[in-house]
Order: sequence, then C-alpha cells, then structure tokens
Amino acid sequence: MTLADAIHASGKRLTLQRQLVLDAVQRARHHVTAEDIARRVRAKYPRIGPSTVYRNLEALEELGYVTHTHLDDRVTRWHRADSHPHGHLVCRSCGGETEVRPPALEAMARRLRELYRFEPDLAHSAIVGICRRCRDVPSQ
Repeated sequence: MTLADAIHASGKRLTLQRQLVLDAVQRARHHVTAEDIARRVRAKYPRIGPSTVYRNLEALEELGYVTHTHLDDRVTRWHRADSHPHGHLVCRSCGGETEVRPPALEAMARRLRELYRFEPDLAHSAIVGICRRCRDVPSQ
C-alpha cells in the first residue's frame, strides 16, 4: 500500500504539506526535531508554518510512517518508523547519543515486567548517563 493509499484509507488526504514533512523526515540522517523539519520544509515553502508541521507529524505517526522519542532535554525527536527499533544512550556531559538495539535492553525490560508488571516500549527509550569518552577523561 502506498502512502497515498494509506492516507486515503484513513479518511485523510495526501496534501503537499504532509508529503513535504514525510520527505524531510525520510531525508534526515538522524532523529530530528519538529523545528528542524519545519526549517527544512520552509526553505522551499516559506508559507508552511510550524503548527502545520506538528499536525502532519502527528497524522503520519498515527499512520505508522514516523515515530518519536523524548531524550534527556525533553525535546521530541522524530524519525522514520521503518528504521530499525532502538533505544538511546544519552550522555549528560557531552550530549552524545548512541543507538542501542532492543536485545541489549531486554534484561532491563524483563526485570521491569517482573517487578512492576510494566511493559516498556524499548523503541522509545532513552537512558541518560555518562559516556565512556567523558567518563574516562581524567579530573583536573
């Protein structure tokens, strides 16, 4: 099923704005904020406002084409939903981010299920700490 078919089946339309937002997310090399996406879209179409970008991101997420993650700074970051599932390790010191495949987080997820009867969403997880590079820097 094409994007146009999926959007039409959901009762929505494939608007130019929706296509531009999806294209911007698909071209991004990493997770991007809605502001980043709006800046990219507005470079070509200056009349498209940030609220239009937000609405279209939400619509595309409902359709399963994009997904989001909240990292340590609480800013929502978007990426393609068809990218591999992953969590994030975020360095509190340098701000670096490392993607982590779900199997690396599975022991923690299993423990959360056992102790709290909580089903974690590993594809939306962010663990904040200090990366190896920052940890290994000698104190002055």
